Amino acid sequence: MKNTYRFFVPAEAIQGETLAVAERELLHQWNNVLRLRVGQHIALLDGLGMGYIAELTSLNKREAQGRILQRYAANGEPSINVTLYLALTRGERFEIALQKCTELGATAFVPLLCERSQADVSATKRERWQRIIREAAEQAGRGRLPSLHEAQTVAQALPQARGHLLLAETGQTLSFKAALALEPRQELAIWSGPEGGWSDNELEAARQAGLVSVSLGSRILRAETAPIAALAAVMFQFDQWFSPNSC
Repeated sequence: MKNTYRFFVPAEAIQGETLAVAERELLHQWNNVLRLRVGQHIALLDGLGMGYIAELTSLNKREAQGRILQRYAANGEPSINVTLYLALTRGERFEIALQKCTELGATAFVPLLCERSQADVSATKRERWQRIIREAAEQAGRGRLPSLHEAQTVAQALPQARGHLLLAETGQTLSFKAALALEPRQELAIWSGPEGGWSDNELEAARQAGLVSVSLGSRILRAETAPIAALAAVMFQFDQWFSPNSC
């Protein structure tokens, strides 16, 4: 069903062989953006690891109904859980990182307010980030929606960060590849800095908190590129490129 639209729906929207959706945003998308029609097949993801193929039997501005044609395990989730602490950056750069890292398999995101961050953490902005994550997860056939945590300052995030990997500039003694090979992992947390890099104060605080500074190599990457490159390397290291996807 590679050409079928995919959507995350609340798990309770699927009862037995029937579908009932009343979420305003979904209905707007189905009616006004995609202009779906009765009889059309869609793929649904319940956020709990299950996927469904459904046929729409009715669709209006208040509700959509359908019948479930097929159930399957949504195999779009990696076996390693990766949380990304992403420094807030200007314009669309933060959003690009959210989108691409969701596609690659990130489990959770923590927006970071750094000394060199230019931050907008308004409710409107957060809603936009949630939508970007949802749409990227749907496109990628993810089985679960990545979590978006509340924005934190570096000082707020450090107490729980011992052992996390901090992407630093070139010249670090430990390569990212070597850090991944240190021990078997089922969970990983990666910190990616802002435009202009981490401040000296932040680097020292991270060192004292027990973060492991690592390098992605001799080339200097943009703030939005570094987390994407790091996550791709993680998925390759742990053989996640080869997991079958039933969608």
